Amino acid sequence: MPTESTASPPPPRAWARWWNRTRYRLYAPVYDALAWPMERGRQRALRWLDPAPDARILLSGCGTGLDLAYLPPETQVTALDAVPAMVRRTKARARTLGRAVDAQVGDAHALPFEDDSFDVVLLHLLLSVLPDPGAVLAEAARVLAPGGRISIYDKFLPPGTPPSLLRRLGNPVARLLVSDFNRRLRPMLAGTNLDLVTHREAGLWGLYTASVVRLGSEQSGRQ
Repeated sequence: MPTESTASPPPPRAWARWWNRTRYRLYAPVYDALAWPMERGRQRALRWLDPAPDARILLSGCGTGLDLAYLPPETQVTALDAVPAMVRRTKARARTLGRAVDAQVGDAHALPFEDDSFDVVLLHLLLSVLPDPGAVLAEAARVLAPGGRISIYDKFLPPGTPPSLLRRLGNPVARLLVSDFNRRLRPMLAGTNLDLVTHREAGLWGLYTASVVRLGSEQSGRQ
């Protein structure tokens, strides 16, 4: 007589993380071709951020390393992604650009770095994709040095604006295949010690925005 399995199904976020790694492993060979409409916004986000030439920068969820072309050549760059195929492409891009990059496989929800390790963290096209954006923000804040900044380039609903009918109808499929179109940035920052410094439209008729957040005074003064 067959026995019923007592194994518990994986928790939803564990499943979501698995699916995210799986789909982006499949997208890796064509990611650059799919991402070209967002490149102007990415370039704007980094121009507005204007990192110092000697900044220590973390690309959390680096994808294929498209940010590298817009960073000052003297910056010290570490890149991390959960998908090995993406990390390989980041390494190849770094070689093409002739710059040294420490690219490694890792999870943005649990960064393998010490506190105060970076001056800048880039979260580009990441918070609308991963299942727990709050944990990603908390980890980015943890590894920031005092006075450090986070650059967030993504698609968010404007404050106080309900999602359109098209976004409501299309979001279940978009969330499964690409990312969540109906997330809001300010609720993600609520309860953190991160202060929103700038928030601007960055492209595609306001769908994409570029924001800079900074450690609050309490976090900046940690020992």
